[in-house]
Amino acid sequence: MATQNPTDSLIRGIDRILIQTQDVERVFARFRHEFGLPIAWPLTDCGLLVSGGLYAGNMTIEIGRFAGFGLPGTWLYGLGFAPWQPTWETVNGLESRRVSHAPPLTLHYEWPLVMQSTLTFLRDLLDGQPNAAFWLGQPGGGNTRIGRALSNLRTWMAGTDAGSKTFSLLLGSSLVFMCDNHSNPHQERLAEVKATWRKAKQNGPYGITGVAGIDLEVSTNIAGWKRLLDRPDLNADSVHSFGTGPLLRFHPGTGNRLLGIEFACADLPSIARQLREKQSTAFIEEKRVTLSPDQMDGLVIGLSQSPAATSEKF
Repeated sequence: MATQNPTDSLIRGIDRILIQTQDVERVFARFRHEFGLPIAWPLTDCGLLVSGGLYAGNMTIEIGRFAGFGLPGTWLYGLGFAPWQPTWETVNGLESRRVSHAPPLTLHYEWPLVMQSTLTFLRDLLDGQPNAAFWLGQPGGGNTRIGRALSNLRTWMAGTDAGSKTFSLLLGSSLVFMCDNHSNPHQERLAEVKATWRKAKQNGPYGITGVAGIDLEVSTNIAGWKRLLDRPDLNADSVHSFGTGPLLRFHPGTGNRLLGIEFACADLPSIARQLREKQSTAFIEEKRVTLSPDQMDGLVIGLSQSPAATSEKF
């Protein structure tokens, strides 16, 4: 497992994972109560996306629904990374690493909590990512006058009903993005949630202390991940550490997709005993418990023993 020097990397850590669902209110409530996760932000509408965030100790789980996006079901849709540098410096880094990306898009949430995040969508990392030229912008746009103009246009469009529906029509079944969270009342709220989490040490019925890892299946897109992560040695069996927060774990397969989430728990043996007593359909192993996907809207969610000291998010 490799850990990078910050000066060699674009990415500070995993910021969030996005779960797409048509029934966002129910799934949000389910995650909140099933796992005892505090609210990072309540269900909020920015036009392009209705979503709510739950804090999981060292990253955020966002549950949302895109405007006009009609694909049924619930699945792990997006993976968001926190960059070391502000947006346009990050764009320069993507350009130098030959990582295909869209002009940045800023989402504005006004109610019930003021939030603003700039997202730079990446390409050639997962199957089903959007490929339309306008969605991704022109190759080589980068940190130029044209690139910034396209960014402003996309941000304006995403804030209109017609524009958000146009974007949604171009969506695929997955997204990978850089997420530059701006200073605003949302960040103040998140700081309060983190402080409360640290005092509690663990949360909910499973005693969750954080997210241990995000699992990816890779087949043909490993070259894109090598460039993004600055890992020439990366392969389909690699584990990547950002130095803080969850691991990114790669698994060989027939496709390129998000596989699952693994929570770290304070006392896994106790959780396993409780599930056995309840005659749960969870798959129980010595070092991992996998909850039944049938009971979790088809999502693969595992539990593992937390290390002695769970890494806090940056």
